Amino acid sequence: MAGYKSPVKRWVVAVALVGLTGCAVPVAGQPTAGPVSSVPGTDAGPEVVRWMNNFCGVAKYMVASGGVSFDQTQTDPAAAKKSVSDSLGRVIDVLDVVLHDLDELTPAPSPAADTAVEVISEPLTRARDKFVSAKSTVDAAAEMTTDVFSTVIQDMTEAVTVMNEAVEKMDVVSLPDEFREAAARAENCAT
Repeated sequence: MAGYKSPVKRWVVAVALVGLTGCAVPVAGQPTAGPVSSVPGTDAGPEVVRWMNNFCGVAKYMVASGGVSFDQTQTDPAAAKKSVSDSLGRVIDVLDVVLHDLDELTPAPSPAADTAVEVISEPLTRARDKFVSAKSTVDAAAEMTTDVFSTVIQDMTEAVTVMNEAVEKMDVVSLPDEFREAAARAENCAT
């Protein structure tokens, strides 16, 4: 049983780094505009403020999703397998919502904003694909062996690396001045 618990703990640490949780479910439809405050003195039009509000809303959703946790006290291998699969499914659901909402932001009021969405969506899509691969490995396994955990850990490590790349890209994404000004009027962008 020692080989069984060790990979689980390493995998839990890797998933915790992702910073996503598991209560989200994919949602059909388009993102709502959300409230917009009115701060005079900017040149950003209402469509740019609405876009920024939705853009910041996606980021807030990711942060609000919290962290993934797994029941480390599972002693039944079948229950542990189901728990891991369910947790991976919840991470995938969160990324599905984020990617859907990012896709709904295009076309943006400016091509530069479309580029920003694309730069962020690409690594998030690759990370989602790694989570899907990890879940497929778990679901296809007859039992949670050390080899299965090694494969899942590899996918999770790659997913975390790609998620970090997305975060780094978010830090350097450059939006036009009117979008940065609009952030001051968009409620979801307030800290």
